[in-house]
Amino acid sequence: MSKPIATSVLLAVTAVPSLLQFAVPGLEPALRRDPAAIAGGEWWRPVTALVVQDGGVWGTLLNLAFLAVLGFLAERALGRPRMLLLYATGAAAGEAAGYLLGRPGAGNSIALCGLAAGLAVASQGRLERSVGAFYTVIMGSLVLAASTWAVALTVLLAMAGFQLVVHRERLPGWAFPSVAAVAALALVASADLHGYALLSGMIMAWILRGASASTSLPTRPA
Repeated sequence: MSKPIATSVLLAVTAVPSLLQFAVPGLEPALRRDPAAIAGGEWWRPVTALVVQDGGVWGTLLNLAFLAVLGFLAERALGRPRMLLLYATGAAAGEAAGYLLGRPGAGNSIALCGLAAGLAVASQGRLERSVGAFYTVIMGSLVLAASTWAVALTVLLAMAGFQLVVHRERLPGWAFPSVAAVAALALVASADLHGYALLSGMIMAWILRGASASTSLPTRPA
């Protein structure tokens, strides 16, 4: 099994500024996605916004932890080029949605949505598919953020989503992409950036899956 080089590089590039921002207060505002600043010529912000976080300490640690897990699983199950393509797809879709909707912010969770969607749709292993689906449930729980009982409901939903991993061998294969699709549509309905990232990741994963299937078909003798 090859080493997770791409995941290690992404983790290092993301972790250093993400942690440094807590020692340098002006770092996150200087690098975050700011639609007005982007329109004013600071075109690099959609890229730099991926290496700082706006979710505080716990949000930062959670994003870095999921990058390590999802990145490792995707790089192992789908290969390095496809893993990077899915990460970039989620990032591009999320950043584009943020700009068009006028939402400032920062974080690599939109890129993680691309990885999670890719695992849920295109991976052959049940562990990888279940973990990808579980992450989409975590993102889907964000629709509860405006609710008075948001914390309790989010925890309950996350616990329910974790059952996808625990009971992955008992579930039909279609359950994992179905969960991802429901989470994506719920987030899109609430105008959450992660929904667009998830949908784009799923579309890209279907394309990659179709390409893999076509190249693996045996050729008929002439």
